[in-house]
Amino acid sequence: MGRKKLWRLEELEGFDNLIQFTDQPEQDDFRLRGIWAKDHFKNSNPITLELACGKGDYTIALAEKHPDRNFIGIDMKGPRLWSGCVAAHERGLTNVAFLRIEILNLAHYFAEGEIDEIWITFPDPFLKNGSSNKRLTATRYLEAYKQVTKAGAAIHLKTDSSPLFEFSLRSLRDNRCAVEEKVDDVHDDEERHEDLYIKTNYEKKHLADNRIIKYLRFSLAE
Repeated sequence: MGRKKLWRLEELEGFDNLIQFTDQPEQDDFRLRGIWAKDHFKNSNPITLELACGKGDYTIALAEKHPDRNFIGIDMKGPRLWSGCVAAHERGLTNVAFLRIEILNLAHYFAEGEIDEIWITFPDPFLKNGSSNKRLTATRYLEAYKQVTKAGAAIHLKTDSSPLFEFSLRSLRDNRCAVEEKVDDVHDDEERHEDLYIKTNYEKKHLADNRIIKYLRFSLAE
């Protein structure tokens, strides 16, 4: 690991908007489970998660657009989260937090029904054979989301990967999820809700390469 990454990992320990835990959650006594809004954000506003948030571009942009909501970006890559933590501080955003955990362990850090919305933006499509269970719309991940979301919570997926998009449609069908919006090209001529047009660095690069951005909004089976 390079010196810059090591330095960022060390600096993460001092951020008040980052919480990081081990990959063995049963060893952690997580005090915020069920009281994130009240205890961490000091309000009663709804909570949105961005999963595999990387540098937190979408998390930050959503928080700026919606000061009446709380946003938590989740990723395992500490050096990436460093960028989001710094950006939130620089912009004075008190409705943003970052959590360095494994996504499958969500239920250890959030109570049942604590999460109102989830965004998944440009996740790794895991295109190698035998890697499909690592995709964030695979059954085991959908089950993890179900443990912490409110009934009917909106889950959003943006991707430039056609294999991931088609896999997600099959997975949602097999798991009896409701697909509420399906967009084959986000940047066609139709107008949609403004949150869909937030562009991460990844999306800007994809668009520059003439890739097509796809979108799904769905809710989990009850």
